[in-house]
Amino acid sequence: QATDPAGVAILRIVPEGTEVEEGDFLVELDSSALLSERTLQQVKVNTAQAVAVEAKNKHETAKIALEESVNGTYVEERQTILSEIFVKEEDLSRAEDYLAYSQRLAGKGYVNELQLQADRFAVEKSRNELAAQKTKLRVLDEYTKAKEVKTLESDVIITKAKWESDQSSYELETARLATIEDQIKKCLITSPQAGIVKYAHGQDRRDNNSFVVEEGAKVRERQVIIRLPDPTMMEVAVEINESLIQYVKAGMPASVSLVGSEGAVLRGRVRAVNQYAAPSNWRRANVKEYKAFIAIDESSEDVKTGMTASVTVSSIFEPDVLQTPVEAIYAHGDAKYCFVDRGDGLVAQRVECGPTNDRYIVVQSGLEEADEVAINPRRLADGIDLPDLSPEQTQQAVNTGAAGRGLRKALAASETEVKPQAAAVSTEASAETNASAAGG
Repeated sequence: QATDPAGVAILRIVPEGTEVEEGDFLVELDSSALLSERTLQQVKVNTAQAVAVEAKNKHETAKIALEESVNGTYVEERQTILSEIFVKEEDLSRAEDYLAYSQRLAGKGYVNELQLQADRFAVEKSRNELAAQKTKLRVLDEYTKAKEVKTLESDVIITKAKWESDQSSYELETARLATIEDQIKKCLITSPQAGIVKYAHGQDRRDNNSFVVEEGAKVRERQVIIRLPDPTMMEVAVEINESLIQYVKAGMPASVSLVGSEGAVLRGRVRAVNQYAAPSNWRRANVKEYKAFIAIDESSEDVKTGMTASVTVSSIFEPDVLQTPVEAIYAHGDAKYCFVDRGDGLVAQRVECGPTNDRYIVVQSGLEEADEVAINPRRLADGIDLPDLSPEQTQQAVNTGAAGRGLRKALAASETEVKPQAAAVSTEASAETNASAAGG
């Protein structure tokens, strides 16, 4: 905003937390540098204006000179030459008449040969003078006029270009002056709407310097100084892992739980979901998270800017479906199985699975309601009859065997005896996949 690269100092600022209406005073910035710059710029504007006016006058003069040459000087010179031609034609006519008269007298012996020769010379002289005037007229029409017109037209073009250039310079200087005037006006910031004043403290990522809004602090161009949140129109910004972002769409219902609100839950909805992953630091370079914005539909006095909230987005809802704990699903090759108790022991039952909420998974086929399934299938897999795997599938199982063995060890440590732990498959609760995150 100002010529100082360090920024502009805050002279006055309204206290944080103040309720303001549209047009109320917020911040006054130091405009002293801009006032000095405006004085210098005004001088530049005046100088550029004088140069532009001078260039315009030269252009107008060049156009007048062209008009004068074509319709004035040229016509005058041509008329003068035509008059001279008329005179020379009269002189030639008289000289020829006098020569004829002298020749008649010479035939009678009254004029000698010398006088007759002088009369012949006078006729020849008049002819040469007449030819010279005709040549002068032709040169004027064919060369002199064209040369003068080209020269004067060039002067018109050159002076016009100079005038337009100087006029553009004047307009640029004027626009610069208007920008400075506008910046001076903007040094006094008023509220664009009603709201509660919140200082926009921040951390500069480039040099790790913190920015504290206070009188005397310097702000850069386009830096946010104050935010005016409207308590009736609040939203929560949450970051959702890339594994769940496919389930979150704009318009989905959500519930917002404020930290410290004693279990109060507010209704909300997904307003927008970013299409690109949020920046992450080097410690979490492999973790991709996408920012979503949850609009709070209910107004509450407990909602304040900067608070932390827990958000649950209802992304998939399927009523009256079979579901089983996710621990009961056993992956074998490309298929998934549940170990079902059929009365005479456990049997591997292939199942088709649907969406999950990380606790329960929808079973689309393969199970019936009230079937009892083992929730520790990895511990029991060695005693279950499963289809043989292809060499490719076996190789993939070997590559991931370490992780599987570690999981089996963890399960074994948590159990006291080798027996299936069963859970009933039910339809009492609807399957609902939730993407949960915390945000402010």
